[in-house]
Amino acid sequence: MSLKSGYDLTYHTKLAAENFCILRTFRSSTSWRIIIRFGMRDEKSQWLKERSTCTLELEKCPYDSELYLRRALCYDKLGFPDLAASDAYRALLLTDEVLDEGEYHEQAVEALEARERKGDGPATNSHVNGNINGNGGCCREQENGHTEMNNGDQIGKQWYKTVAKSHARRSYEILARTLLECGDLKSAFDFSERGLMAFPSNERLQKLKEQILKKYRHRQLEKDPSWDQSDFKPREDLPENGSARRETYLWNGHEPDRFSEENLSFINAEIQKSGPKCKVRVVELPILAGETSTSTTTKPSTTIKQLGIFTSSAISPKETVLLEPSVLTSSTRLHDPFCDACSTRLPPFSPDNPLPACPNCEDTVFCSQACHDRAQSLYHPAICGILDFDVVAKDPSPFAATSCLYTLLFARTMAMAETQNLHPLDLPQIKYLWGDFTDPTKVSRTLPFSFESNIQQPIHLLNSLSLDLFAPTTLARYDTWVINTLFSKFRGVANAKMNERTGIPEVAGVHWLWSLANHSCAPNVRWEWEKGGMGFVARGGEEVVRWGEDKGEDRHGEGKWKGGIPMGEEVLNHYCDVELDVKQRREWAVGALGGVCVCERCVWEEREERKEINGTKKKE
Repeated sequence: MSLKSGYDLTYHTKLAAENFCILRTFRSSTSWRIIIRFGMRDEKSQWLKERSTCTLELEKCPYDSELYLRRALCYDKLGFPDLAASDAYRALLLTDEVLDEGEYHEQAVEALEARERKGDGPATNSHVNGNINGNGGCCREQENGHTEMNNGDQIGKQWYKTVAKSHARRSYEILARTLLECGDLKSAFDFSERGLMAFPSNERLQKLKEQILKKYRHRQLEKDPSWDQSDFKPREDLPENGSARRETYLWNGHEPDRFSEENLSFINAEIQKSGPKCKVRVVELPILAGETSTSTTTKPSTTIKQLGIFTSSAISPKETVLLEPSVLTSSTRLHDPFCDACSTRLPPFSPDNPLPACPNCEDTVFCSQACHDRAQSLYHPAICGILDFDVVAKDPSPFAATSCLYTLLFARTMAMAETQNLHPLDLPQIKYLWGDFTDPTKVSRTLPFSFESNIQQPIHLLNSLSLDLFAPTTLARYDTWVINTLFSKFRGVANAKMNERTGIPEVAGVHWLWSLANHSCAPNVRWEWEKGGMGFVARGGEEVVRWGEDKGEDRHGEGKWKGGIPMGEEVLNHYCDVELDVKQRREWAVGALGGVCVCERCVWEEREERKEINGTKKKE
């Protein structure tokens, strides 16, 4: 079976829904020829294989917009509309290079010519006397989205512009549809309008535009039946915060076995540098995912393996347990005095007492010589002299502050990867982070996603580093699935500081060893982010969290509530304000934990609350 060159994505989706499976897709003459087998048992594996084939071909022909569109289809069928949107956008950028004769114009045209020479091109199998075929014909893009041959209308080297227009049309269609599916309605609407400006009679884009507006109206009327539609302005009012799947992708070969003896030995050697009395071990934690209630008096029966920090020697009350420096930090403040490396506030300085600084960069100052040296060895050389590298995410609106901090963490990761010539997921500060990934067999969209944050801003950062967006090394390191994996890890472990005046987060950091400590609402440490890094200090005296039936005993702190951590006990951190009541603590921490907290304190306190409520009811 063959589909005409006006490639019908809707029709193709229908085929897949009827249990057809594409085994191999290729271009031949004016048609897309698709070999199809009916009733294939494992359709997913075939799409994964096709995705792998496209990725390998992109290494050989990185400026081929057709390959990006093919891979976008694979991602779409695998249930990753966000990744499909990214590939469609890259294809669209390549069509712009062809049509507008941009920086990569020659490479993009050569890719189309190479495909045509191989017989995989969209127009014909070969040139004759500089024409597309022996009759001097070429393909013509119609407004309805179909492509047909037109003798003598465009000849010679101009044929590739028609092909580029065909690819642009398909890119707009995929972008509008997949971004709609992700929930980024504003970007979906924008691409539908941009597509209709280029192809005014395109029925699919018009229908997609109507679906976007219909979905928003339906959502608003569900919230408020009296919603006034007369004031609705799509470009201003449509939401752009959607979601994507948060999982370890099946093709991700960079995730280590964190529980292997080799990796545990490496992690323990590293933690000795920051916490000499600490040791990392494997622990079993209850699975909290799927809990929707903030009330539970029992622990889940199923568990998951994770890592935890334990003491190898007894630690006294108020003794420093761990102090970890990190350069994987970010600040949204453009001109405020923060250390460029660790993002702590700079100490007072004067001409007589200058702080370490980069001699080639204006306003790149460090709080200490140690931070300066870490910056020069780990990340700064890649961005030295680029004044506006990460300005795209600086001084954001309060609504965008959190998202921009994650973008800035990605920017720092890029600088680290380029300086150290490593894949971002292989950086030691990234590699062993747990990204709160969900089970890939259960489609769950818990990763915040928007076209701007996950696709557009990362591409802007790549351009700021003067990296070729389409080069094989760049694509391998900064493909959108890599960016999503990084964001998953950041959101799972990053800590932030709020501006004391506004309450808006303005500084964030990833401290990979510090993040290994697990949560309890009765923590035995407090954490502090000061000059030198992120640290744990053993609680003691009034800092000790008292709970349970004997919480009122030993007020002088000489017995159970003395504080400190005995040898062999787990170091327990806290992800919420431990002074809150159990209901408030659970509501606060549910996002970070991925479910309702079932630590011993929470379970006991809720049980006691229920006893009190039941006792009151009996008296009544």
